[in-house]
Amino acid sequence: MLSFLRQISLAAVLGIITHSVSAQDEPIKFGKLDATAFKASQYKGAEGAPAIVLCDFGTSRIVGAEDGFKAVFERVTRVLVLNKAGYEQATVAVPLYHHEGKEEELLNLRGFTYNLVGEKIEKQKLDAKATFEEKLDGRHSLRKFSLPSVREGSIIEYAYTIKSDFLFNLQDWQFQRDIPVAWSEYRTIIPGFFQYKEIPHGYLPYTTQGRDIVGYSTGYTQSASDSYGTLSAATGSGNQMLLSGKAVRSVWAMQNVPAFREEPFMTTRNDYLAGIDFELDKIVFDPDRPQQVTSTWEKIGSELLKEEDFGVRLQGRSPLHNAAEVLKAQHTDASARAAAVVALVQGKVRYNGQERMYATTPLRRVVEQGQASAAELNLLLVQTLRDAGLDAHPVLLSTRSHGRIQTEVPVLSQFNYVVAGVAVPGQPELLLDATEPLALPGTLPERCLNGQGRLITSDGGKWVPLAPRQRHAHFTTAQLSLDAQGAMRGNMREEYNGYAGLAERNKVAASGEQAYLKALAQQHPDWALSGTKVLNLEKLDQALLVETNLTVPSSATDAAQQLYLPVMQLFTAAQNPFAHAERTFPVDFGTLQEFTTSVQLTLPTNFAVEELPKSAQVELPNGHGRYLYEVKQVGSTLHLTSRMQLRKTQYLPHEYPALRELFTRSVAKHAEPLVLRRTN
Repeated sequence: MLSFLRQISLAAVLGIITHSVSAQDEPIKFGKLDATAFKASQYKGAEGAPAIVLCDFGTSRIVGAEDGFKAVFERVTRVLVLNKAGYEQATVAVPLYHHEGKEEELLNLRGFTYNLVGEKIEKQKLDAKATFEEKLDGRHSLRKFSLPSVREGSIIEYAYTIKSDFLFNLQDWQFQRDIPVAWSEYRTIIPGFFQYKEIPHGYLPYTTQGRDIVGYSTGYTQSASDSYGTLSAATGSGNQMLLSGKAVRSVWAMQNVPAFREEPFMTTRNDYLAGIDFELDKIVFDPDRPQQVTSTWEKIGSELLKEEDFGVRLQGRSPLHNAAEVLKAQHTDASARAAAVVALVQGKVRYNGQERMYATTPLRRVVEQGQASAAELNLLLVQTLRDAGLDAHPVLLSTRSHGRIQTEVPVLSQFNYVVAGVAVPGQPELLLDATEPLALPGTLPERCLNGQGRLITSDGGKWVPLAPRQRHAHFTTAQLSLDAQGAMRGNMREEYNGYAGLAERNKVAASGEQAYLKALAQQHPDWALSGTKVLNLEKLDQALLVETNLTVPSSATDAAQQLYLPVMQLFTAAQNPFAHAERTFPVDFGTLQEFTTSVQLTLPTNFAVEELPKSAQVELPNGHGRYLYEVKQVGSTLHLTSRMQLRKTQYLPHEYPALRELFTRSVAKHAEPLVLRRTN
């Protein structure tokens, strides 16, 4: 046995054990199935699905190689195709990685398509040579193959092995797909001298999870003197060795995994799909000299400041240095000076829509060209803020479409965007983005409101919250009069504050004011609008206003004695955005939300109130939100008010039923009509 394996502290390994895993049978045997497997009704979630994964089983282990080790990943997958939409499951893409002359190998590919004919199972074999490669980029490709003779009711099955020299990223595993999964299981056997960080994602619980310590042995080829330790056992001749020691055996499994579906108010789907990733953290051949593989955020920041397309761009004076000096003299207040610098940069350079973290163009040329990516624009902003005498640094972040940051995993590829951070005495870090000319300084674009960002400084940096400084608020006020025939006439005013105002200003900027007003009219094809205008378009510190005169035609007949008017439904959303009763991941609004609608309706002398909706108030637990509905009558005038306030930016799955009910109650209340009767 290797002496260094004896020296490894198993106490450290055992410290991460959740519970012991006894030897288990594999959940699937390739090529072994019977006729009962074709009965779809036995599988939870199969009804209405295009296909269902009956079993997805994978294993990863590390084996000896020549002067090193390889990761061996084996997979067996079995899928029941339920209808024509499920045929696409028969085409499989296997991702492979290659770098610096090394590449992952796809081996032992095999597969069958099974069809039940009467009581007999007929099968057709996959032609393992009929694969083709699709290159994704300089390091990644897909090896694709298709199972033959697939029809409704077929079971497809495939298996393959991947051998990889790249131990840094052990094969990850995804338990959840766009179709239901009856059983998904992943196992690893990792020798004690390799220590990995496990990075779970998603919100579904494991059916089985555990690990224990098992014996480990592997062949190893030593081409020269081996610095790993003393080899005490050898087989064969020359440098063929047998390494023996201990390993950590782990298993994760999920049963009856629901198909993943897109929901409103979420970031990228990869944040929510149930799965697990791995990063090699340490190599411990000698406990006294562990080799740290994973970097640290401090080291990443230090190296980034030396990057030609990042930190080096910040060295020296800004191309806007002279103007920055003037602003330094004009503004003593740090926040006001920062706002002036943002306006200066935006006045010189326009955002070209490219979300990037690195500047590919020198900043002086950026100013000459007058347009830039997000990285170039915001690094120019950092440089100019510094020339204006402010303590400014770049802040890395991941946009909502790119995914959440795992702060415990120091990997630079998690980021895709950069903004500027300014230290303001006695206040939180002021975060600035010059890509949004219609936003107030300090208002990050909604795409950037995603957890935390990393402030990059020479002394190590820190995490800063990407919290919104403004809410998303929409207020609607209507003053209407009902005429003798039941039509409503009057005026409406919509007020957009904070992120709602930014969104509307961007709509106007994208299409032009006339097209914006035309689109507004098309939202209410039955209404007659006149005198519509947009106010405060360029006054960014004020709410954007849209005012219009309107006429809503009558829905009553001349003979009808009663008139039913769902007034609030005319000015509010008619459907609950949360259609499904259950949700397994958070609702992420990004910003605090508030929606208020106030309608004043004056009745003519020939109509009287027969029935009014009842007032209502619904509160979320712990005061995290509320809905208020009030109806009052003062003489011949009715006052209707609806207010929805959401006091958190994110609601966890256990809070979802109450949140959904809040919206359900509001939609139902808005649909309740005023009941009026004719008096003559």
